[in-house]
Amino acid sequence: MTRRYLLSIVANKRIGVLPAITGAIHELGGDMQEASQTSMHGVLSMVLVADFPERFESQVIIDHISGVARPFEAVVTVRLPNPGDALDLSPPPPSERFFLTVHGDDTPGLIRQITSRLAAESIEIADLYASREDVGGPVMMIFELAVPEQADLAPLRGELESMGNHDGLTVELQHESLFTIKDVPHPVRLANVMRTAPLESSKH
Repeated sequence: MTRRYLLSIVANKRIGVLPAITGAIHELGGDMQEASQTSMHGVLSMVLVADFPERFESQVIIDHISGVARPFEAVVTVRLPNPGDALDLSPPPPSERFFLTVHGDDTPGLIRQITSRLAAESIEIADLYASREDVGGPVMMIFELAVPEQADLAPLRGELESMGNHDGLTVELQHESLFTIKDVPHPVRLANVMRTAPLESSKH
């Protein structure tokens, strides 16, 4: 019998950190089901779901992974998934994939303002990436969105672009078929949607 756990791991990003973490999980007989990782400022952050033999309590898992990954100063948290975390196999509501890009001077509360406006339209944020090249320099944000098919995007697009005009930002909402971005750092998870040039036509 196995028990499913949700693990969150933060560690120094150096060569060997992933083999250490995944090796420790393997040594406990863990079977990874899902995983997502990102890194910034030399720190790796990883969230994963794994099944472990039922005899291993969460503290045993924490102690073992922390011990193996000690050279990377790993901090490990483990919890049982909430009942609501179970995989929902029902078809998701019909939606289309859009990307919202924001580039320019950062302003306090910017992400809160954007995410609140998207939530008001029942738009799900599937992924978010933010980066700046220099301290105090321009910020680049990429939101991957699941937009309900019935959403009226014209007012939202106008409001977001107007927000950018007031705050010295360039804000653009694009359907995935038109999404294009050049010479900007981006996470691996978004690499498959990057375009070197927009398509010639789209209904959006």
